Amino acid sequence: MSAELTLDTTVAYWDVDRDNLLLLPAVFKFLQEAAIKHADQFDAGTRAMATRGESWMLNRMAAAIHRYPRYEEQVRIVTWSSGVRTFKGYRDFRGYCGDELVLSASSLWLYVNLKTKSLIRVPEKVARSFPSRPGEEFRPELEKLKLAAPAGGSAPACRVSVRYSDFDGNGHVNNTTYFDILQTALARGGLSTRPQTVEMQFLKEISPEVEWVDVHLERRDKAAVFGIGTPEGLFAQGRVA
Repeated sequence: MSAELTLDTTVAYWDVDRDNLLLLPAVFKFLQEAAIKHADQFDAGTRAMATRGESWMLNRMAAAIHRYPRYEEQVRIVTWSSGVRTFKGYRDFRGYCGDELVLSASSLWLYVNLKTKSLIRVPEKVARSFPSRPGEEFRPELEKLKLAAPAGGSAPACRVSVRYSDFDGNGHVNNTTYFDILQTALARGGLSTRPQTVEMQFLKEISPEVEWVDVHLERRDKAAVFGIGTPEGLFAQGRVA
């Protein structure tokens, strides 16, 4: 089994927006699918969820989208682990259309027990067998990246409904849906719906009891910071530019 996995896919019609360009959440669906397929090869993906009740939860993502692919373009996603330490997993991605680099991303994942929702150490056998390629990260400082939501009350809110289809096999809103919610808020706020850089920190899961979230956006020069949450607290925060 290889230290990296390549996912070849095609931009489908349901993946694009009104301009036939790849939707923001579709970008991260491609990355998620590649990550799961690679982790499954080492008994650390969806199979671990079924057999051991354990799973990876995305904690941080930083991506540069150099170009949004168009409808029917062929996309190649390459992913690899840059390391597994205790309960943390580090993963990088590159996306290509032909020889053109269209996406670069780094991510940090936390390993959890799905029943107790607590962090647990990655099984030694899995950590030992999982090949890694450290030193090639797009954002090597990702874990130390400081992300903050807009100050309370300083930014108008965009309310977005949470739908049945937003939930995944882990029983919470899938991480790719956060980017769907964000893109909806960007459109309603008159900001670019195709940011070139996206940085997001996931703080807390959105459970089935949540019916809507508020997205607060605050412009800062050519960028914007955001917070996704309810009056009870934030689920995610980050920055787009």
